[in-house]
Amino acid sequence: MRTPVFIPLAIVIAFFTRASASLGRPITRFPDSLGYETFHLFGSIDRFWPIPFLYSLVTTDTGRVLLHVVVGSCAWSWCALVLSRRSNYPRAVLTAVLLLGLSPQVVRYDLAILSESLGLSFMVLAVTATVDLLRRRSPLSLGIWLVAVSLCAHTRPAQLFVLVVALAIPIMKFIGNRGRQITSSTAVLVFVLLAGFLQLRGNATTSALNFYTVLQERIMPEDSRYGWFSDHGMPVVDGMRNASGYDYTGDLPNEVSDIIALPVGQQPPTLMRVGGVELASWVIDKGWTTYARYVVTHPRDSLSRLTSLTNETLSPPNDDFLPLDNGAMIPRVLFGSWELWSVLGLGSLVLVFLKNRQECAVLIGLSIAGCGVYGLSMLTSGIEHSRHAVTSAAALRLIALIVIVLALPKAKQKATLDESADEQ
Repeated sequence: MRTPVFIPLAIVIAFFTRASASLGRPITRFPDSLGYETFHLFGSIDRFWPIPFLYSLVTTDTGRVLLHVVVGSCAWSWCALVLSRRSNYPRAVLTAVLLLGLSPQVVRYDLAILSESLGLSFMVLAVTATVDLLRRRSPLSLGIWLVAVSLCAHTRPAQLFVLVVALAIPIMKFIGNRGRQITSSTAVLVFVLLAGFLQLRGNATTSALNFYTVLQERIMPEDSRYGWFSDHGMPVVDGMRNASGYDYTGDLPNEVSDIIALPVGQQPPTLMRVGGVELASWVIDKGWTTYARYVVTHPRDSLSRLTSLTNETLSPPNDDFLPLDNGAMIPRVLFGSWELWSVLGLGSLVLVFLKNRQECAVLIGLSIAGCGVYGLSMLTSGIEHSRHAVTSAAALRLIALIVIVLALPKAKQKATLDESADEQ
């Protein structure tokens, strides 16, 4: 089969395979789902804007599942096309990317009215746009890259780190030329980052609720951590070290909810009631800044936390952490282990460095962004780590696959090997 026929056929098959796993299946809602249905750009917000904005346009759950399928299929198909053009083996590369995008660890989230499905797709778009920008720097490709990176960075608070990495070199150049010149793309990214910080401030109540889970699950049970936080200003309230689980909304005292209003659809951790007004005031004023000091001053403990979660989050043994009733999907074993992908990616990165240092630098930047988002997601989350790491798990494998493809000989200008084989 000639490559021009194989490519559209493979993309169509991939779309219908993904659609059959989700369309017509029971759709699952969670307590978090309500937060994604309230769209606000400014003021107090429950979630960052991209998913609530799209959900405000598509108001039925059936339509949202279809939206997940279409956006995801388009993102992975574009990625497959971009990478296949960089290889002497376009059909093999196209197939590998499409299979990765059809993994149960990717497509199963189409049935959840949450951020995971669209968040995965935004990540794929951002990574693909970055690779495409290496091949051709046109106003269109730059514009697509800016949009894709903005959507990806604004999906969840931890993903704002993507903008920090994207701005690192432009800002250093800006400082180096003493502020005499700044590109329009850099100005746009700065604006997007500032908008992200405004969203982060507006997301204060959801952020505070999340911090309670970190305190309850990680700080309170461990003596040395609890001692450090109490020595650095955390109020000590009787019974808070024994607090666990969640309360009903009506159990939360009004004086606490006046300080930290519960996001829509959320139940308060028991620690929120037990800690009372004193702890709530500290959480709002100094909670995250104190925690950031702890993470920075205790790197060994922070690293130990991350390494203890890698197998559970980057290669989860099953999907029990978020039950969904999908249709038939390809075997989850094809997703591979995170250790194998990491070794293959690092080995291939050496070859890319020897071939093209600019491409190697971009790939290192993608890797730093991925590692940073994963680290922030795990360290700032007290529960549901496997769910919060789904984008990082897929990004690790996609970036490794891209490194492998770019390490191989590039496509010839006149004809691909596949076409030559067809003519024989």
